[in-house]
Parts: sequence; C-alpha cells; structure tokens
Amino acid sequence: MFILCGQPHLRDRLLRPIHQSFNQRINLKFHLCPLNKEETNDYIEHHLSLAGAANIFNENAISAIYQVSAGIPRIINSLAEKSLTIGALEKKSTISEEEIYRASKEL
Repeated sequence: MFILCGQPHLRDRLLRPIHQSFNQRINLKFHLCPLNKEETNDYIEHHLSLAGAANIFNENAISAIYQVSAGIPRIINSLAEKSLTIGALEKKSTISEEEIYRASKEL
C-alpha cells in the first residue's frame, strides 16, 4: 500500500484513458476544497494560537488574505508569513490589508 498525493493536474492525468486501469485501483480519493472566508479566519487564528500569538491581523487583512489566496491554505500560509515579516520589519502591532497586498506581490 502507498499514498499518492498531488495537485489537481494529477487527478486530470489519472482520468486519461491510458491510466484507467491504474485509476481504478485507487481505493480512496479525496479532494481538499478551498476554505471559505470564515474558515480562512479560523485557520489563521488557529495557527497563531498554536504559535502562542494573538490574532494581529485586522478584519480587512483577513479579507485581503482570503481574496488573494482564494482560500487555498498553502497560499494563506505564504501570505500570512510574508505579511508578518513586513509588519515586524516596520514594527507594526497590527497587520492591515496594505501589508497583505505588498506580500502578495512577492508570491
């Protein structure tokens, strides 16, 4: 037994007729859907609490993260990390949408 993980294009490739016999042998398939805006907020708050920090993103920053990331956790993580770095360099106590948009240019 082994676990096969991949991006959506892997699923598309497995649907090709040439891979039909292999695709039929996969016992369990799971597709991780993007998070909605509320789940994005909860996701960020959860990760900050695991790090022992309070939520320092204002409401507009959370909206900007959701808008830029389209709810994809990997992009949410990158945006949050880059915007926290920008905020730390500028000694900001609250991260706003300005830092999010500046961080998004670096993705």
